[in-house]
Amino acid sequence: MCGICGIWWRDGAPVDPGLLVRMRDTMVHRGPDGAGCVLLDVAGPAPAVSFRTLDERAHAGGLDPTTHSLGLGHRRLSIIDLATGDQPMSSEDGSLWIVFNGEIYNFRELREELRGCGHRFRTSSDTEVILHAWQEFGEDCPERLNGIFAFALWDARRRELFLARDHFGVKPLYYYQLDGRFAFASELKALLCDRTVPRELDLDALNLCLTFRHTPSPRTLFQAIRKLEPGCLLVVGRDGLRQERFRDDSVIIDRRTAEAEWTERLREAIERAVTRQMVSDVPIALSLSSGVDSTTLLALMSRHSTGAVSAFTVGFGGRENSSEIEPARRNAARFGAEFRSQVITSDDYAEFMQRYIWHLEEPIGNESAAAYHFVAAMAQNNGVKVLLNGQGADEAFAGYKRYVAARYDGWLRLGAVPPFSWLGPSLLRGTALGERYGHYLSTRGATDEAGRFLRFYSIRPPGTVQKLLSPGVRGLVDQELPRRTVAEQLSRAPAGTTLERMTFVDTRTSLPDNLLLCEDKMAMAASVEARVPFLDVELMALAERIPGRLKLRGLCDKYIHRKACRAWVGREVASRPQIGFDNAVDLWLRAQLGEHMRATIAARDSFTQTYLNADYVLQLMQEHTEHRRDHQRLLFLLLSVEHWYHAFMGSEKVE
Repeated sequence: MCGICGIWWRDGAPVDPGLLVRMRDTMVHRGPDGAGCVLLDVAGPAPAVSFRTLDERAHAGGLDPTTHSLGLGHRRLSIIDLATGDQPMSSEDGSLWIVFNGEIYNFRELREELRGCGHRFRTSSDTEVILHAWQEFGEDCPERLNGIFAFALWDARRRELFLARDHFGVKPLYYYQLDGRFAFASELKALLCDRTVPRELDLDALNLCLTFRHTPSPRTLFQAIRKLEPGCLLVVGRDGLRQERFRDDSVIIDRRTAEAEWTERLREAIERAVTRQMVSDVPIALSLSSGVDSTTLLALMSRHSTGAVSAFTVGFGGRENSSEIEPARRNAARFGAEFRSQVITSDDYAEFMQRYIWHLEEPIGNESAAAYHFVAAMAQNNGVKVLLNGQGADEAFAGYKRYVAARYDGWLRLGAVPPFSWLGPSLLRGTALGERYGHYLSTRGATDEAGRFLRFYSIRPPGTVQKLLSPGVRGLVDQELPRRTVAEQLSRAPAGTTLERMTFVDTRTSLPDNLLLCEDKMAMAASVEARVPFLDVELMALAERIPGRLKLRGLCDKYIHRKACRAWVGREVASRPQIGFDNAVDLWLRAQLGEHMRATIAARDSFTQTYLNADYVLQLMQEHTEHRRDHQRLLFLLLSVEHWYHAFMGSEKVE
């Protein structure tokens, strides 16, 4: 797991080695074990210049620095092939150069296939496998990879730069193009090392962020910077950019296969996925909760490990009654794991908030995101570089509350009919459940599928986002963009029920742009790689063919998944309701964190005073403080936006 970056001045201007090194070393936390750069002459005659430091570059000797218009940089977290896996890496003849972030879990099988085709290997690394796979398969190469990856590959013969991001967007990849210049990086802050990149807020992206709690790919809050979408390939040539989707998104739901056969196929696919993702030349461990997903990983890791598995869990001060720690401890003891835990307090959260947004780089309304970092930091402090986790199973197998509403939408229409529509909100006023119920009722006003999905996905009922924006900003945003964004995703979804189409969309939107982004950035902030076995490409290809009636049965979420995992974890754990990181942000926002937020938004140069309706924000805070409404998700998002604004929008605020 690493950090990558690169610059191509397509107008022929030379790359500034100092800028390349600054970009690379802004991401030192992603790769503290090593670093490298290479400068390339895209026209061909000048030799490549490889160096680790600017001093090495200065002593390269006799090379014309004005001919190298392409530069690639890499920070390394050594996990596979510790001795010979350094990057940037070239092919034997020097016609290909690659920088790669991630892990390819089927690289050994691919290497044997490529050897059969006549390829010869110098290293044991998965990076070199990508180089040879590119030589053999070209632009079909990424589809052959089962793993988590973002890579950039220079092909001198074609004089093109190819970038690819994995099927589900586990690994981030940002880029910009300005006036003939192209640059990319694993992290947004690396691109901002170039002082010529405009720090202009994309107001339409802000509208999307305030609607969905995250900024959907390919947008970021910066007008000039984009994210490569999951499962996509970007081809950069002298004449421009071309983006294509390498991932085959076609899903045909299989309604004929019997439940027993699905259960057996799923069980076999899960075990294969876990064993594949245990490949490592360094110790690996587990982010453990008390639920079926991570406990299944623990059971399988224990089965395929030679020693005790290390497991890490966090809880939250103020939420002791629903803490994961004690049930996770019992699960760890059951499988002979070494268990460590930490209780996160309001002070811990408040202290981490500034560093949190610097690492996260995109404001996201995910109150539990910082918890990923505390888990990873515990692991890193105990000598662990790789953490497996249960991310992805909820989207694949319908594990969220909104899926119940999607599955039983027809029955729940009664909730929108008086007196139920009056009684429910009255009884549940001021609670998170009440907010969700009121949110569901708002979906009944939608006139089509895209409108209904938009209301499901919006952080608040219709009208709230527009109330948040200041009058001046409100008139500048594209009001229909959120709906078009949802409609575009639905256009790719399979023919099926509302539930089946929703899980498809979630896997391609909120999963990569919210949960996976948070997990990757927070883990890498502690120099730890996060792996997600339930997003194994083979496993997900199977999961997406399973009909919705086997994913949500009655009120039992993840029905077929729980049934498949029961053989490893037992009936009690397999049936346990999901807790997740049950944080206490709602309480903290009524105490110290809320006071901090009030002081922050009161400043004349705050984001709220500049772009939002400050009176309305204060009204939301007052309603939350007085327990009249539960606004924790929206308030945490707004606080994150404030911290992002102060961390990144000033020219002096990065590096």
